[in-house]
Amino acid sequence: MADDVCWIKTENTLDDALTPEMKAMICREDGTLHRLYQSLLAWPAPMLSADQFYRAVLHSDDSPLGLYKSEFIATYVAILAECTYAHAHHGENFLNTAATREAGRDILSALERGDLASDAIDPDMRAMAIYTRKLSLNPADMTEADIDQLRQAGLTEAQIVQTNQVAASFGYWVRMINGLGIQLGGESIGIKPDSLKQIVNHQTAHSR
Repeated sequence: MADDVCWIKTENTLDDALTPEMKAMICREDGTLHRLYQSLLAWPAPMLSADQFYRAVLHSDDSPLGLYKSEFIATYVAILAECTYAHAHHGENFLNTAATREAGRDILSALERGDLASDAIDPDMRAMAIYTRKLSLNPADMTEADIDQLRQAGLTEAQIVQTNQVAASFGYWVRMINGLGIQLGGESIGIKPDSLKQIVNHQTAHSR
């Protein structure tokens, strides 16, 4: 048993009953067993659908926001939920899609401080962060005015929908991670830069 993965007992080996798609999903690019999915092996039924939805929301070729801004929202949800695991993984993805890691660190630092007025954050991303914070912490208080604020910041209808989808879906991921006590371990943090670049290139090519 792997007792350092999460708060429930997990297996180190893959179940022969898992489909090839699930096995490919559970194994990371470096060959290690993905700790997040390892924690779900006790009941794997939702894993494939959850992973497909995750990839559709963040990695779709026709992403209106692009990976950089999507990872910005995902990381902010993790910060708001104090989800160390998601903060580390998606924060690394954000840094690797930023213009420079230094610029990315300035933005993450502002989010961690709760300083959404920081000059490090562009106006459209600030509006996305304000929307994300309210949806994550006070969902019952959302109004049409919150959508209007995104429009005024220059977001298209498609970008507004993706902002909503990333913020809302990561509410699931951070609650699942925090609720099972999934821990950071020896696995590599974030998606490999080459794979991130491939996603970004596909999204950029589709937007032309």
